[in-house]
Formats: sequence, structure tokens, C-alpha cells
Amino acid sequence: MNSVPEIRRERIIVPPEMTKREIKEKYGLSTRRAREALEKWVFVRNYSKRQVIIDPENFDPAVSYSTAKRVYFENFSWRPLAQSIKEDLIQEAVTRMF
Repeated sequence: MNSVPEIRRERIIVPPEMTKREIKEKYGLSTRRAREALEKWVFVRNYSKRQVIIDPENFDPAVSYSTAKRVYFENFSWRPLAQSIKEDLIQEAVTRMF
């Protein structure tokens, strides 16, 4: 069984004495992101990457449908429009998981 690499987000505190160039080289950030990190003194590594990666070989439709239904009932079940397209929303969620 191949394991899918886990992507973790972590909060990195940037020392205020570092320059934009040093931040850019050390953490591999763009110039804009290095400037923002320097202004805020912090940035989140892997912020734009998905944390959950589905392994197609071990995809379990039953678990996916269960998760999609749970998300639907917790977040959308009270909306009249969502109620009218409930099955489509659940199916789309499962499709996107795969």
C-alpha cells in the first residue's frame, strides 16, 4: 500500500531582523509573500496546498458518501435551494473527493 504524502500547514514566526531577501531564500517565498511575512512577522507554510489528498487506489465510496452527507446536513440542509438539489450536491462532493 502506497502512502500519500501528508501536507501539514505550520505557522512560521519570522525574526524581525531578517531582510526580505533572506526570508525569500530561506523559505522559498515570492517577493510579495516575503514582504507580507516581514510586515506580519509570521507566515503559514503550505497555506495554498490541499491538506487532504485522496489516494485513488484506496478510494472508498461508502465513506465518501457518508462524509458528503454529513457536510450537507451540517452546512446546507436549512437552505431551500440546497434542499431542492440535495442529491446533486452530494454527488458533486463525492466526485470532487475522487
